[in-house]
Amino acid sequence: MTVRTETSIEPPAYRRPAAGPAWRRTLSVLAKSFARDLDDGRGFLWWPVAAAVGAAFYFAPASEPATVELALAGLGVVAALLLVVRRHPVVPYLAVLVGLACAGFLHAALATRLAGHPVFPFERTVTVRGHVVAVEDRGKGAARLLVRPQEMEPRPRDGLPPLVRVTTRGRMPAPGEAVSMLARLAPPMPPPLPGGYDFARVAWFAGVGASGFTYGAVKPWPQAPPPDTRLVLLSGIETVRMAAAGRIRAALPGDTGAIAAALIVGDRAGISETTNEAMRIAGVSHVLSISGMHMSLVAAFLFGGIRLVLALVPPLALTLPIKKIAAALSMLGTGAYFVVSGMDVPAERSMIMVAVSLFAVLIDRRALSLRVIALAALITLTLSPEAVMEPGAQMSFAAVVALMAGLEAWRARQGDVADGGDVSLLARTVRRFALWTVAALAATVVAGLATLPMALYHFGRLAPLGMIANLVTEPLVSLLIMPMALVAALVMPLGFEGAPLAVMGAGIDAMIAVAHVVADWTPGGGLYGRPMGWTMLAVVAGGLWICLWRGGKRWLGLIAVVTGLAFVGAGSPPDLIVAGDGSLALVRQEDGTWHKVGGKGGFMLDVWMAAVGLDPAERLPLDRDATCDAEACWLDGRPSISVVSRPLAFGDECAAAAIVVSGLEAPPWCRPAGALIDGRRLAATGTLTYAVRMDAGGTVDLRETGRVLGIPRRPWLAPAR
Repeated sequence: MTVRTETSIEPPAYRRPAAGPAWRRTLSVLAKSFARDLDDGRGFLWWPVAAAVGAAFYFAPASEPATVELALAGLGVVAALLLVVRRHPVVPYLAVLVGLACAGFLHAALATRLAGHPVFPFERTVTVRGHVVAVEDRGKGAARLLVRPQEMEPRPRDGLPPLVRVTTRGRMPAPGEAVSMLARLAPPMPPPLPGGYDFARVAWFAGVGASGFTYGAVKPWPQAPPPDTRLVLLSGIETVRMAAAGRIRAALPGDTGAIAAALIVGDRAGISETTNEAMRIAGVSHVLSISGMHMSLVAAFLFGGIRLVLALVPPLALTLPIKKIAAALSMLGTGAYFVVSGMDVPAERSMIMVAVSLFAVLIDRRALSLRVIALAALITLTLSPEAVMEPGAQMSFAAVVALMAGLEAWRARQGDVADGGDVSLLARTVRRFALWTVAALAATVVAGLATLPMALYHFGRLAPLGMIANLVTEPLVSLLIMPMALVAALVMPLGFEGAPLAVMGAGIDAMIAVAHVVADWTPGGGLYGRPMGWTMLAVVAGGLWICLWRGGKRWLGLIAVVTGLAFVGAGSPPDLIVAGDGSLALVRQEDGTWHKVGGKGGFMLDVWMAAVGLDPAERLPLDRDATCDAEACWLDGRPSISVVSRPLAFGDECAAAAIVVSGLEAPPWCRPAGALIDGRRLAATGTLTYAVRMDAGGTVDLRETGRVLGIPRRPWLAPAR
């Protein structure tokens, strides 16, 4: 018989409810999971994310950050360094991320200052003399020139911009040629819409300080000073590119040759707008821009081909590290392709990624991993912090990260089992083809979902059938078009490019046909309108959480993804958009119909329409109720609006219209019933967006929802006059 005795007079301990230990156990499991990932070096994957967030905080606002903000970022870096010396397992890592974000902010500000150059002050006609750096054939006798000016009359007060871009007709000069021209120049275009693509920022970092067109053909400049060595080198490369593009178009006329030239030498000028639009709607327009896919395919074919050739020679295969030799030679070959392709910014980012991957092979590391992508992203942000705002860079890295995370998860599930068994060659071939098909389908779906938030925000467009189009075109590009493009480029110096170009052209024709069919099937051209920015940021943040962490905790990112998608349609587009020069307005009436009031609009109106979910191809209905004469355009509706182009019109329009818009300064007595938006205001704000409300009595209330220009003004924008 066992006698039970108490060893303590203490009362029994209080037992917590079951929920208490459960959430504590959950937190403990999460903490251990995070610690394992950090110990495995997983935290490094978030470094470029933190640096990109800091750079985005610098570039995204409409105004230049104040000195106090730069000082706070500097203090953030110092504080992070101090916290890193602590031994707590979490605090130092969070401090690293905060420090990288602050450093990214400061680096973006520094890079902007280092890229500084004069910007053309305002639109006017000048005589320009200088050297042609690059020539882009636009077709139908037109060309776009990139010119380095040596003289300009009248000379801008702040000095000559490093480069100007002009469109001309008539005689097409050669790269490196000294020319003289009479041109109408203007500062680079600011964003056409608040939060939109900033052409002026892109031009700033490219060294372009003005753009415009010429009056008449350009003329030779016999008295020009000799070009410098760098210009001679660049013009030599451009001459090779132009000659190659001419031979490609001669062998493959029409859009086929234009796309072939775009894929081989980066010259997209000759592609018709019909084909461009079809490929945009079908979601395959990324094929036209030399980027990660093209660079990766070129590197892969060069690496595989060189390694195969070396392996066929037993003395070399047995005595030399042929894998590393193939990596080094393919890096050189891909670099040559980058130079010949025009060295555009998307190609530069892709070249960095490919170079880092091949370098990983040289040092016996895995070439395809998230760590390699993170390192490539850090290098890209170091060299070009402005890339964080570029749709191409965002979509490229999003697709690559998602694909690599999917590959990593698949590898983890597969383990070390790679034996296909003792089966016939036919069975192995069928199995590999089936696996390749499934992998291609999965890659298309993953890349499409990863790039959807950026495409929707920047272009206001979905490609609901894009996965189908990409599933058909990707094999054409990977197995036919790009291999033949590489062969054609290699044999072109020998004059044997005809056969590979013909095969390449057949693949391009099939791709164009698929794009047109899918575009015809896409309802409404895939237009949706631009969602609220925070919804897409939530989706991207959740997607990064899923891709960069491991284990069950990664699925916590679904909370952010679902939240962003749930509210993607919650916002509403602005009811009124006013151009920064006061020449155009797009207004939504009380009955929901949209109307254009003012000038033609051109490209700017296309951007506005896409942002609010209207098809830019259907402009005519927008003009149905507006009336124009030489002095003003007006719309009688709810609300009524007038766009004044001459001072005499203020007398009538200020009394009749609820909203008066003008690029001129309105007289002091102009007091419309709703609002006055004149040149004095627009000079400080640029393009404006408003929410419009009307009460039963017809009173109009305007609430500003966005502006392009802030105070202080961004350095890449023309100074205020």
